[in-house]
Parts: sequence; structure tokens; C-alpha cells
Amino acid sequence: VRHYPCREAYGLIFVFPGDPALAESAFFPDISARTSGKYKTRYLNHQVKCHYSFLHENLMDMNHQFLHRGIMSKINTAFLGVREGEDWVEVDYTFSRVGKQPIGEKVMLGLRKEPTEDKGKDLMTVRTQYPNQILKFWTAGSEEPALDLWITYVPVDKQQRINHTFGLINIKKFSVPLVLDALWPFIIYFTNGIFNEDRWVVEMEQQAFDEQGADCNQEIFPVILKVRDLLRRKGIPVDY
Repeated sequence: VRHYPCREAYGLIFVFPGDPALAESAFFPDISARTSGKYKTRYLNHQVKCHYSFLHENLMDMNHQFLHRGIMSKINTAFLGVREGEDWVEVDYTFSRVGKQPIGEKVMLGLRKEPTEDKGKDLMTVRTQYPNQILKFWTAGSEEPALDLWITYVPVDKQQRINHTFGLINIKKFSVPLVLDALWPFIIYFTNGIFNEDRWVVEMEQQAFDEQGADCNQEIFPVILKVRDLLRRKGIPVDY
């Protein structure tokens, strides 16, 4: 019987399957939004039939927002810059809306207005710190994020073609108590729609990879190239 170092936090049990001597020094996510009392949390817990690298790329590349245009209407994405370290890659985006803002987004992020000279633009920062991903969204002029997401992907099978996704979506509460609770079904419906479309596209990418025997895409986006390099260096090969 094998035993592994474990840690309970944020309503989850984290298991460290590596060298037990490294457990204390390994990166552990700081999901302070979950414990601050300022946010309401939705837990993610589902399986996706693809290698985890496709999901890392999906979250880091906001240029795929056209996929969600049926749910989110049309959004123009602006890439602001990328940073990297030994075990992480981080990217910044801002957005401008072309179509009508959907009700689910209004509930999560508030009514989106055009940026002004005083308030500036919205900011989204997405970070891959293997094997974790963190996404934070600040509305223009705000000091605390309106949305704080932590997510990780755990391979289920030896070939790593199925992964179990665990995550916490933390949404900033309104100043009026219980309003977010009343509107929570809209958030569930909205986020489920986004997740289902993401699942569909990454599983199609996995299917294409398996049928072709390789990745035939000519990737040029610097963020994805850096994420791929990070995952190659830190991830465990399929034939391990």
C-alpha cells in the first residue's frame, strides 16, 4: 500500500504523488478568494477526453473567444504581453465588446462599459504554473478581481487521453447581500455553456492528433509556444 503526503484546503484534498521529501517545497496554490468571504465559489469537477496540454493552451489563448460568440456575443481580444519564469508563463489581455453583453456575464462581471481615461481598461491575467492554472479578471478601475479562477488537470489513464478537471470559480459578491445567490442559476447556465464548448473543441483537437499521429498545426502565437515549452520541461511523458 502506497501513501502520499496530503493537504486539505479550500474544500479539497491535495495529494502530492512525487518524492515525499519535496512535498513541503512544492508550489501550492494561494486561492485566498475562496476564504476571504468576499466571493461565492463554484467547484468544477468533471472529466475531459483529451491530454491536459490542450486544456492549458485553451485557457491561455484568449484569441479563441470567437468559439463562444453564440454565448458571449462578439468580443475583440487584445494581447498585452507575456512573462515567464522557471515553472510558469503569464499573459495579459484586455477586451472590447462589439455585441450585446449576455446576462450571465453581467452577473459575473457587472455591466461592461467602454473604458474611460480615468478608469482605463479591463484586465485579464492568465497564468500557467505547472500543473496549475490561475485566471483573474479585473474590471476597469477595480483593485480586487471580479473573477478569480484556479484549475488543474489530473490524467486518469496511462496514455493521458482523459483528464479529470478540478477547479474553483470565485465570483465577487455584490454590495447587496444575497443578490448573487439569487442570480446564481444564471452563472451556472452561462459557465456550463462556455465549458461545454471548450470541451468540444479540445476533444476534437485530441481526435485530430490521434488520427494524424502528430500535431500538424503551425502554431505561431508566442504565448502558446512558451506554454508548450513549459509543459515539455515539467510534464510527465506519456511513455514514462
